[in-house]
Formats: sequence, C-alpha cells, structure tokens
Amino acid sequence: MKSAPENSKYVYCIIKSPEEAINFGNIGFQGHEVYTLDCNDFCPVVSNEPFKKYEIDDEEEISIHQNVVNEVMKHYSIIPVAYGMIFKNKKLIEVSMRAGKKAIKKAITIVDNKVELGIKIFLPKDAKIDNQKMEQCKSESTERLAEIASHSKTLNLFSSRLLMNTSYLVDKEKVQDFSGEVEKLKLEYPEYKFQYSGPWPPYNFVDIHILSNKKGGFR
Repeated sequence: MKSAPENSKYVYCIIKSPEEAINFGNIGFQGHEVYTLDCNDFCPVVSNEPFKKYEIDDEEEISIHQNVVNEVMKHYSIIPVAYGMIFKNKKLIEVSMRAGKKAIKKAITIVDNKVELGIKIFLPKDAKIDNQKMEQCKSESTERLAEIASHSKTLNLFSSRLLMNTSYLVDKEKVQDFSGEVEKLKLEYPEYKFQYSGPWPPYNFVDIHILSNKKGGFR
C-alpha cells in the first residue's frame, strides 16, 4: 500500500452505515486505501488524498473515481457523489453530512437496492421515416419499461435520429425482468436500434452535489 497523504479526504459515494468499518482495498488514487468514515447513520466512502482541484478533463482520475463507485455498488446501495469532492479534514465532512442528513436520508430511500439502467432508441441512418411507427415504438417502450422500474428520467434527445433517451431506476431483483422486456421490444421493433446500458450507479436520481453547495465540492 502506498502511503496516504495528509488529512484531506476525497469522497466517492455515501452508503448506509455498516456494523463495522469497511476497507475496500487500495483502489483509490495512486493506490491509496478506500474505506468508510463513520458519520452516524450514513458513511461516506473515502480515501486520503491531496487537497487540490481535481480536473474534469483528467480521464485517468475520473476512471478511478468511477471504478471505486462501481466496486462499492456491488455490495451496497449507494448515493454517488460528484467527481472532485475533496475536504480538508474529517470534521468538514461531518459538518456537510449533518447539513445534508435530510437530503441523504431521502436519497437513500429512493435508491435503496436499486440500480440505474439506460435505454436509447435510434432510427438507423437512411431508414425510412414513419412518424406513426416511431411514436408507437416510443410510447410502448416507455409504458412497458415504466411498469417494471420504480422511477424514470427522460434525458436530452441529442440527435434528430434519437427517438428515446431515458434512464430507469430498477430494483436489483427486477433487472432480469427489465432486460427481458428490452429484448422483446427489440424483436417487435427490428427497424430501430436499441442501445441498452447498465447497471450504473443512480447518478440521474440523486443530487450528486449533496455534500456541497457548489459544483465540484472543493472545500
């Protein structure tokens, strides 16, 4: 294990407090130890890191952040936290946790035992445009997938060929049912391209800046 720097702590996500402190291994930045920090009902998952600005164009560090969150998600329901959330010391984290306790409690209730799944439906290039069929595909997909999911969020249609771009919050026990419904829709609408992704941390269903009043969380 590489020596941990200073007292400043980087927060990756938040989980319900386990009975005992958890060490997730040396998977943080520069191989630093990732562990839970006891803050009563909820625990931030942290590593000791230099107090600096974490650049949004640093692909390697963003990837490490995402990998840590994904690893924690394998075992616990999580509230993902925005990349770059660094605190000078444990006391400042505790202050933010207390200030955000109500929001954290509400968020964990929403995401408990759930994951995020994404669906995009495209009209292939050079395909014949049938507005009625497109609307039917979109409407039926929306209705059938919403019946399995607990929440959904419509995202930006960034292309004129994009019929649907929606994230769904799905109970872990229903992921297989959701995936099965996606496969049925693919068979029923072969003229469209379905892009199915996940499971992801529930970024679209919580405030990822829950520990900070300003984006980036630099304190």
